Amino acid sequence: MKAIRYIIFIPIIFVIIALVYTLLPLSLFGLMSLSKFWLIVLLIFFGGLTVGLFAFLPGGITWLSAKISPNKEFAFYSILTISVLLGISQIYSYWTNPDLNENGFGIFLGIMLTCLTIGFGASLSVGAGIEMFEEKSQSLSTVLSIGTFIFYIGIFLAFCLLSTKICNINPDKTYTWYSGIWHGIFVIPHWVVSWFSDDIYCKAPNSTTGYSIWWWISFIFIGLGMLGGGNRRREY
Repeated sequence: MKAIRYIIFIPIIFVIIALVYTLLPLSLFGLMSLSKFWLIVLLIFFGGLTVGLFAFLPGGITWLSAKISPNKEFAFYSILTISVLLGISQIYSYWTNPDLNENGFGIFLGIMLTCLTIGFGASLSVGAGIEMFEEKSQSLSTVLSIGTFIFYIGIFLAFCLLSTKICNINPDKTYTWYSGIWHGIFVIPHWVVSWFSDDIYCKAPNSTTGYSIWWWISFIFIGLGMLGGGNRRREY
């Protein structure tokens, strides 16, 4: 019976990890296919929950897989090997995909997906190992911290991507004061994406004076205020 558990463990964990890596880009592109209304609703009411789920999922999978395996050390090294190999394969597929390398926006998508994949890979690889090997917990914790940091860079880039759908600026349209409030909130994520695409604007080229005034007010008090609030929360 124990031998059977050894035999079936590797294909089971391979399918689980491959499924996670495959669903990662599909879920992001699925969000981009939503209407602006439902995307806003999802981010407001379920954004934090979704990020928490993405952060918890790899560790949860690793923990459950360790329970299935007849040997914790065998489970750890199996998960480590499979997640690293599949992660490298997934990242390689991103950067060899001609659709992602033909323009700057595709490069942005490649960077975002690479960061998310590295974050998932680090969590899958060392999440269970921290509890299994006390003598290696310090080094594994360092790897996990680096992977988590890269993962949240990917989350931020994903938010920047979604913001281009929530708050798209049409250069041929003239915007008034209330649009200035909305556009000012998303200046920073639009600014990041604009490094890779000339079609993304931080401020409408055609606008009224009221738009410019409220754009600056919104940018300073809401856009920058959100960053300041996030920094204060991290200090506590």
